[in-house]
Amino acid sequence: MNPYPIHVGSLVRAELTRQNQSVTWLAEQLGIERTNCYRFLRAQSLHVEQLMRISIAMKHDFFADLSCHFTFVKH
Repeated sequence: MNPYPIHVGSLVRAELTRQNQSVTWLAEQLGIERTNCYRFLRAQSLHVEQLMRISIAMKHDFFADLSCHFTFVKH
């Protein structure tokens, strides 16, 4: 069982849809091939640097989206 049920690629795809932007647009913003962009969207997780570049390109804080899924216990 996956301890982290959040699918980062799905979050990015949902935000693309919300912004009415295409995968081609995101690929152009990132300076990558469209096929590589589709790999990001299929990925359950991404490297921090990749997610940071996507966040900047889309002007959306995906890190905030992810952090709201965690509950921290103070010791």
